[in-house]
Amino acid sequence: MTPLTLFSTLVIYPLTSQSALSAKHRWLILNIILLVATLLITRSLTGFHWRRLALIALLSLPLRSNFLFGQYYVLLLFLLTLACWLYVCGTRFFAGMIVGLAAGLKIFPILYLFYFLRKRDLKVFAGGVAGALVSGAISIYVFGWELNRTYLLQVMPSALRGEASDPYNLQAASLSSLLHRLFIYEPQLNQHPAISAPWLFAVLHPVLQMALIGPALVFAMPNDRSPHNLRLEWAAILIFSLAVSTSSTSYLFTLLILPVSLLWASLQDEVKPFWVAILFSLYLLAGFVGGANNRGEGWFALLGVPRLYVIIRLCVFTYAALIRQELNRNATRDRLARSMALGTILIFSIASNLRHQQTLYVDYQWRIPIPKEVFMAVHPTVEEDAALFVAMRDNGYHVAVEGVDATKVGNTGDDELGIAAANGDRWVEQTGHESKIVSVPEVRTTIRQAESPVASFDGRWLAFLREDHGRARIWRRALDRSDDIDKPMTPPELDVLEMSFLPGGGLIFSAVSKDRPGLFVADRNGGIRSLEMGETRYPSVSPNGSWLTYSQLQGGTWNLWLRNLRSGETRRLTEAACNSTEPAWAADSQTLIYASDCARALWFSALCRRRIVY
Repeated sequence: MTPLTLFSTLVIYPLTSQSALSAKHRWLILNIILLVATLLITRSLTGFHWRRLALIALLSLPLRSNFLFGQYYVLLLFLLTLACWLYVCGTRFFAGMIVGLAAGLKIFPILYLFYFLRKRDLKVFAGGVAGALVSGAISIYVFGWELNRTYLLQVMPSALRGEASDPYNLQAASLSSLLHRLFIYEPQLNQHPAISAPWLFAVLHPVLQMALIGPALVFAMPNDRSPHNLRLEWAAILIFSLAVSTSSTSYLFTLLILPVSLLWASLQDEVKPFWVAILFSLYLLAGFVGGANNRGEGWFALLGVPRLYVIIRLCVFTYAALIRQELNRNATRDRLARSMALGTILIFSIASNLRHQQTLYVDYQWRIPIPKEVFMAVHPTVEEDAALFVAMRDNGYHVAVEGVDATKVGNTGDDELGIAAANGDRWVEQTGHESKIVSVPEVRTTIRQAESPVASFDGRWLAFLREDHGRARIWRRALDRSDDIDKPMTPPELDVLEMSFLPGGGLIFSAVSKDRPGLFVADRNGGIRSLEMGETRYPSVSPNGSWLTYSQLQGGTWNLWLRNLRSGETRRLTEAACNSTEPAWAADSQTLIYASDCARALWFSALCRRRIVY
């Protein structure tokens, strides 16, 4: 669920044919080669002896984490170092191209394009745009447009807000996680903020980000291509980028090797050992400290992000080095114009954040309480008006049952990825060497190579998915006839995602057709027709057969709609800038249980119960 770019996965694609350990060995060897190449280029940039470069690398604690977990930040470090060297040497277009390719691996190098504009260097800017377009074109060629569209419209906006993973987790020690923890109430993940004032997050997040990144752009000197200033400005952009990152994992700070080397070279020219000592103290602390969730609630969250404060101090240190540069005569007017432009961007960001939050917290009133240790609640179904669902915990996926006093989460040996219930019977998808569907609590029925069970409300049929050449087909089993054999209901060319029974044994299902999901109807005799309702998923038919709920993708988010199956009239049920999916009807055909990731991590949903038919 981490918001890696699609392009970045291609880096390790050549290793996927190897065993895990063999691939790790080859990746480590490549990383060592890249690290040596990076230090060689850094030596050319700074003039340092090998001993100094080795000292900088050895003092980088995040470098160990990068090697340990097989991350790709040594590759990113190599690309940014190479781009800096090319830029200083005057090979500006190719320097920009390298930066554009680096932006394909991680979003934040795109900030260098704003720096290039500030330098009024259209040649390197054009190279950056070309490199970004090349990485995008490769990604689209390999993965197709639809998967890239999902990343651009759904994943990237959440990543930029710090909501691609748990936004309240202070272990990230990021600016966004701290502000989420201080100002946004969430019923499960953050019950005791310092102040429940989401608008403060909407305002302070872009303001503080701009306060950190702004000086690097404002005080960069246009048309000045002296190596000393270019190295210092390059280091400033990279440090400020790390400070505003919303996914500041420990190995991300492997990248500090480059800016610390460049800053040391700059300070060495001025012969100030005291400032060098401060620089290395901050460098060591940035790798040593992190974040913690155990510092307390409310304002005590401020104690949980020491690494953030270290990086901010490193920003201030770099900012002080920047303003010591000699400025042109016309720099004041130029800085004023640049500040006004950044202020305009800031106002737009605040307005966008406030608009995003308008309906984000509406579904809190319908939330079903779930244990704090449940990271994600998905695939809800209803049994006598009690919610059954799949709960993701730190030890895997398990079926959970909503109780009168508390929700009980199972703890079987196998992961349980789906559940269906009808007439007191349950069918659970379990994984081991293969996916299979078993009846519980007594294992009377086992269906091998089967996924995503769905039962009809009268208990007569069970539908499930089975893979066929990489696509999922619907199969149906008659539960009231022991002599009946399982039958496929969809052709191999349709890749089915979800389904729901109609009265009489027919199905409404979502499937990918022409690269996009849509809703279809399958009758008992195998006839299939499209409902032509746009980009839709997660169908659910009410027990009385009168209503259909489904999710439709609009503006990058999935929201619930209600359709009268008799008249064909539709109306929208949710309007928040977040995802509401997987609806399930209660027995009264008036109440809906659905999954919502509003004010949570992207797709890490909680459950809501809401009466929608009156």
